[in-house]
Amino acid sequence: MLTEKTGLWQFKASAPVRGFVSAMLVVGFGLATLAVRAADGPSAPGATKQQAEAEVVAIRAASAAYRESLAKNDAAGIRRAWSVDGDVVDGWGNLFSAADVTVAAGGPRPEIRVGETRLRLITPDVAIEDGSVDVVVPGTTIPIEGWFSAIWVKQGGEWKLAGIREAERPPAAEADALDDLDWMVGDWSLVPEKGAAKDAVPAMEMSVRWDAGRMFLVRDVRLTLPAAEPVTVDVQQRIGWDPLVGRVRSWSFSTDGTRTEATWFRDGTSWIARGTSVQADGTQSTAVHIYTYDGKDRCQWRTMRDPFAADDRMPVHATWVRKPKGGTK
Repeated sequence: MLTEKTGLWQFKASAPVRGFVSAMLVVGFGLATLAVRAADGPSAPGATKQQAEAEVVAIRAASAAYRESLAKNDAAGIRRAWSVDGDVVDGWGNLFSAADVTVAAGGPRPEIRVGETRLRLITPDVAIEDGSVDVVVPGTTIPIEGWFSAIWVKQGGEWKLAGIREAERPPAAEADALDDLDWMVGDWSLVPEKGAAKDAVPAMEMSVRWDAGRMFLVRDVRLTLPAAEPVTVDVQQRIGWDPLVGRVRSWSFSTDGTRTEATWFRDGTSWIARGTSVQADGTQSTAVHIYTYDGKDRCQWRTMRDPFAADDRMPVHATWVRKPKGGTK
């Protein structure tokens, strides 16, 4: 099936897709406990200092095993690190069950920069860890700042992750940043990367204009999905300055019932759009899209592959090519 992500589309298997930031902070969390010290927080009621230190050592060992599983793309090992009912709430408020998490091999991984963390033993069997993580998406330079709170629980004598809660702060932007997207105005066609599989991306046409008040860029996208009887889906997206969050944001709606909200920020010559989608059946997903304009009539489009996705889809690499003025829409 196809699913809308950040206002555009890509192929997706029927299994739930984990949030990008969730996946990134789960990866980063495996590194975070290296900075933990037993003196970071108060001991659990009734526990001696020696007992508390022993539990911290045990949590470090559990984290090390988790990191090893991640490095090996060992889905079974990753699942063993989680409690049966473990879950993740990403920075967009999406809730995912840790039981659904699997690892897909291959593809570039983001750079993870873990800041200071603090571990608190709440009871002899429960610990909470708070920390900061910066994520650098491959092909970009500006880090996405994030914070997390993780819950460790001791079950059957082993420490396991019971939950992760995330928050993020996109890079700051100015109200006139929207003007930097003026180059999008015009009519475009999508050209797949040379050598790409026939069905790597659907046929797509895009028309972009300013609204009457020049407050929003309006993108109309038409997709023709490959099938025995081709299916056409239309998407309309509005990109504008959101004064409530001080960011460039977009809102998209498609004829198949999908809606998407995304935050945009600039990184050198590229624009990065990070958003969350809700399909008509209530399924939620998140994605990262990178647009690099050549200053003329071509825009490279890349999507970030979720390293925890349950399917084996590859990232989308394609190019938007501007049509000559007066050309056929």
